[in-house]
Amino acid sequence: MFNVKEKVAFITGGTSGLGLAAAARLVQAGANVMITGRRTEGQNIAQNIGADFVQADLTHKDELIHALKTVERDLGKIDILFNNAGIENTGPTIEDSDGEEFQRIFDINLKAPFNVLSYGAGYLNDGASIINSSSIAGVLQMPGYSQYSAVKAGLISLTKTAALELAPRRIRVNAIAPGSIWSEMLPEDHPEVEIVKILCPLERIGEAEEVAALVHFLASDDARYISGAVINIDGGITAGFSYPLFEKVIQ
Repeated sequence: MFNVKEKVAFITGGTSGLGLAAAARLVQAGANVMITGRRTEGQNIAQNIGADFVQADLTHKDELIHALKTVERDLGKIDILFNNAGIENTGPTIEDSDGEEFQRIFDINLKAPFNVLSYGAGYLNDGASIINSSSIAGVLQMPGYSQYSAVKAGLISLTKTAALELAPRRIRVNAIAPGSIWSEMLPEDHPEVEIVKILCPLERIGEAEEVAALVHFLASDDARYISGAVINIDGGITAGFSYPLFEKVIQ
């Protein structure tokens, strides 16, 4: 079940968080995995889980193409592409935001994933699986998330278009939309933690390994009829109002 043995996986933003958890799981399942990121210690991180590493800042076209060529040279054409690299941006309202910050978020969270798809398509095997890392912020808006929500919504739209365009090659393109997941971007003292305990029907923050399990499934041939989908993994937040929220309101 969820067989990915000997498949070649390329994971962007793979040195921490969801990318690292997915890389570790795919390695354990027998895939040949290469991760990329900007961290200088990425090689040691990759070695610790049995993966390969190529350093790259994906906002730079030349570094992206170098990374793709390195995967093909060292491991072969790509069967699994987890398009995961990105940063968080929350806090400023639309009124308090500035164009320079929005451009930075756009370049990292939408333009770079677009370029990974655009330049990466030629490095994929027919029948490959692409998983884009979006967010429930792309489908559920909250004050202070305008820039982040906008680009994550854009990535969902991009996912659907890519699924249509790459279908003749039997390449599946899906997006995952995580809610709040423990990571470097969400430490225990983050104000979001207490909010999620109220909004989330399961009353907890998600684990990176739980997201990795979904990536593993979508990467496998068991998901061969799933394409153009956006799968929320959020403990039920997007399903509706939770009991903890009702209790808080009526206190």
